[in-house]
Amino acid sequence: MIETKKIIWLLCLGAAFFAFLYRPGKVRAEGEHRNLSPVQARELIEKSTGNPDFVLLDVRTPGEFRSERIGGAVMIDYNSGTFRAEMAGLDRGKTYIVYCRTGNRSDGALKVMKEEGFRNVYHLDGGIVKWKEAGLPTQK
Repeated sequence: MIETKKIIWLLCLGAAFFAFLYRPGKVRAEGEHRNLSPVQARELIEKSTGNPDFVLLDVRTPGEFRSERIGGAVMIDYNSGTFRAEMAGLDRGKTYIVYCRTGNRSDGALKVMKEEGFRNVYHLDGGIVKWKEAGLPTQK
């Protein structure tokens, strides 16, 4: 009976340990990332205001960026010929939320970031379109 309890206790401890290691939300070695709803992204942005290790990254074109963007975003055009080189120059230790118009280009950017060794990357699910549909503010 004592041995059975000990085995069960060890199994629970092991399961808790692996659950801790598998915390969703950050890019892991396999290149997974966490999709954030617009509200979740807004919460992380607000929480990270003033944090030099946080970057809101817009991967749309310069024209799209000039016409409307999420406040505080920086832009690197996913479709530019220099995208990979610009990404390679970014700090891999920072935390990033990446977005585009609807999520397609930012998904491609996340793949590049994975290849470049970025670990703390979040994806704004649905891009700026879903952000605006949620009634969240933009800058023009």
